[in-house]
Order: sequence, then C-alpha cells, then structure tokens
Amino acid sequence: MVNVKVILYGTLASITGKKEIEVDASPLGGVLHALTAEFGKDLQRRLFDDSGNPRRFVNIYVNGRDMRFLNKLETELKEGDVVTLMPAVSGG
Repeated sequence: MVNVKVILYGTLASITGKKEIEVDASPLGGVLHALTAEFGKDLQRRLFDDSGNPRRFVNIYVNGRDMRFLNKLETELKEGDVVTLMPAVSGG
C-alpha cells in the first residue's frame, strides 16, 4: 500500500465533505474502492456504473494524466501520487 492524495471536485467533494483526502491503497482501482468503502453508496453510484466500471462522465487523473491513457484501474501508484476525480460539467 502507498499513500496517495485524492483531490475531489464538484458533487464528489460534496458527498465526502472534503476536497482532499489521503488514502493508503494501490492500484488506482483500490483507491476508488477505499473511497467508496469510507463514504458509502452515494459516492459509489457517482463513480461506478451498474457493471462496476468507472462512469464515462467522471474524469480520473493520476498526476495529471488521464487514466484511460495509462493502465486504467490497474494503474500502479507510488508514494505521493495525486489522483484527481473530476465530474464532467455541462450546460450552458
């Protein structure tokens, strides 16, 4: 396990009541599951679809790089990495 900082935006920060959280977990999927274990079903529904895949409209970054261009949920993390969870914003 490694200690990573998770930065949350929008509704995700509202659910947790925090904009930054420290989590001891790896890989990336482990971090997301640790968060949902701590903050419950509402956060889980916002992060994952019914199949357990990350929702399309939640952007997930590791050190500023989109997880889709890394190893997705299997992306190994190292001490001090920063995971950013940012729901897409739409409207006009």
